[in-house]
Amino acid sequence: MHRVEATTQSRRTVNGERVDLLERDTEFARLVRSAEGGRPLDRLWASALKLQRGPWQPSSAPADTRLGYLVLDGLLGRRVVVPERGRSLELLGRGDLFSPWQEDSPSFSNIAWTVIEPTWIAALDENFLSQIRQFPELLEALTERALRRSRRIAVSAAIANTVGVEERLLLLLWQLTELWGRKAQGGAMLPYRLSHQTLADLVGARRPTVTLALRGLTDRGLLQRGSGGEWILTGSPP
Repeated sequence: MHRVEATTQSRRTVNGERVDLLERDTEFARLVRSAEGGRPLDRLWASALKLQRGPWQPSSAPADTRLGYLVLDGLLGRRVVVPERGRSLELLGRGDLFSPWQEDSPSFSNIAWTVIEPTWIAALDENFLSQIRQFPELLEALTERALRRSRRIAVSAAIANTVGVEERLLLLLWQLTELWGRKAQGGAMLPYRLSHQTLADLVGARRPTVTLALRGLTDRGLLQRGSGGEWILTGSPP
């Protein structure tokens, strides 16, 4: 069986609270408003947890959390390590669905979770399911999100196999910006403080090589680092 690296969860998790997913998720709100038959659903309550930056060890699966967690905002990293051979990193952000206690990795790999930016996650439990029973559109949306995540992983694999670390980084940053960034003057901005090591894990390179490649992109006028650590891309996607 795979191994999950142990860390202390209690220091990384803030006590949960109830949140209205129709306020936190614009797609859910749109689907409810456009549902046929005028079915009433003024609120969609869910239990949410705030995760602080740093290593995160998910607890064992809650008995009634069948669909897993939904990321409301923030950024998580799921790192797969093959000891002494290699590693990869997947980022999860706003709108992503995941079940951290369900892993089917090979026996020779380790899984570790990291909270890169403070993150809110909502538990999709029995209470959530009972509220959306008359809204199959919402279950369809969740299924599509799971499929979207798998398609994104395929794109990330293609990027990691692109020749040249500068090109890999440029493609990666545009991919992430289109997912979770926003338009900025003359380009776009990714509001996350991704370290050089994080970027190296994402593109399958060593950190010193990534540092040189980032300097090259900056010299070419394609990338800037904002005062708050955010990444600013200039021009249009490649």
